[in-house]
Amino acid sequence: MLRLGTTSAKPGMTLALPVFHPMSPGHVLLRPGFVLDEPALRRLSELQVKQLWIRYPALDQVMRYISPEVVMQQHEVAVLVGRLLERVRDGRFAELDFRSYACSVRQMVSTLAEAKSAALLISDVVNGETPLALHSGAVCFLSLLMGLKLEACLIDQRPKVSPSAARQVENLGVGALLHDLGMQRVPSDALERWRATMDWADPRIEAHVGVGYEMVKGRIEPTAATAILQHHQRCDGSGFPRCMETEDGELVPMRAGQIHVFARVLAIADTFDYLRNPPEGLWQEHHRVPVVRVLRRMLAMARSRIIDPVAFKALLWAVPAYSPGSIVRLNNGRRGVVLTFDPFHPCKPVVRHVRHSGTSNMLDEDCLGETYELLKRDDLSIVEAEGHDVSKDQFTHADQEEFDIRVIRPPGRIAPVRRGPASGAA
Repeated sequence: MLRLGTTSAKPGMTLALPVFHPMSPGHVLLRPGFVLDEPALRRLSELQVKQLWIRYPALDQVMRYISPEVVMQQHEVAVLVGRLLERVRDGRFAELDFRSYACSVRQMVSTLAEAKSAALLISDVVNGETPLALHSGAVCFLSLLMGLKLEACLIDQRPKVSPSAARQVENLGVGALLHDLGMQRVPSDALERWRATMDWADPRIEAHVGVGYEMVKGRIEPTAATAILQHHQRCDGSGFPRCMETEDGELVPMRAGQIHVFARVLAIADTFDYLRNPPEGLWQEHHRVPVVRVLRRMLAMARSRIIDPVAFKALLWAVPAYSPGSIVRLNNGRRGVVLTFDPFHPCKPVVRHVRHSGTSNMLDEDCLGETYELLKRDDLSIVEAEGHDVSKDQFTHADQEEFDIRVIRPPGRIAPVRRGPASGAA
């Protein structure tokens, strides 16, 4: 399995993952197993499809991280939320049956549970009916990936329910799917300004969490609704809305364990997707920020306790800094394909040198050179990935427990809220 730019693909190569139509959400252009030919490559170029996943028998070990079923589910959720937002825009919100959305989330949870080693954010879904739909679908998918890896933390953080109920993440996924529903009620001028700047300071933008909460309250489970209301709260007390009352009667934001664990997970997924897709190139593939750079920035946020450091560990276990199957360049000048994923050492994968294939249209064993285990090579590091210089984006843990998801040191259990619309969620 190898991820190639479309311009590098050659006739005779076989697709390993589906290719979706970039301007027609829900439509699969090419399915896994399709053998590329010249007309297909020309059409992909015309449609500006940038990346293809190619079967490469010499790199079969990468296949354990890849699942066409997971990628299809990821895409279907993006389409689902696009249709949901379309109904809201058309004034058909009252007729929505949220049970169908919960059912779709449940199906995704089942798919991810069956493909444990492939339950990773490997392939970005790059099309959707609107940027908001694409964002909501991505955040839902990532929230579920993280939630499934936080089982012990969820049990610890939800002591009012049984362990079997506490570890269930369906409501987390529903909340993530609907987390920006209130954006549909934001005045158009405020929305346009926000889309251009990603500045959250406008009170009309801040209001979207409360608006979204009121739209779904009583129609979805309380924990899902709570995640919507609180997903812009930050563990250091920054964020919004101000919904806790102090002894002096002042309304202040929540902090740390006062925020529901679902909202803390959702906040990290939401932040990751916004940092990955900055406003100057909103959800355009060539403007995406490299994953390793986003993770490094968010590590600083976790160390500063802006975001939940335990939930951040789940992000590292769900999102490889360098995706297996992707091409990177090392500081020795050689290009190579990433073979492994190790959340304890995100920036130190095993990389195998890929030589130029000469006149051959197919990559074969002769194109593969030396294998570099970066964890054992202090002299080697990745300097280029996703078309960006990432030489300054490498990071490592401060101690052995920092990235260990088995070590739970969350910011306390959920504290009672004296006043607030979501104080009863467990």
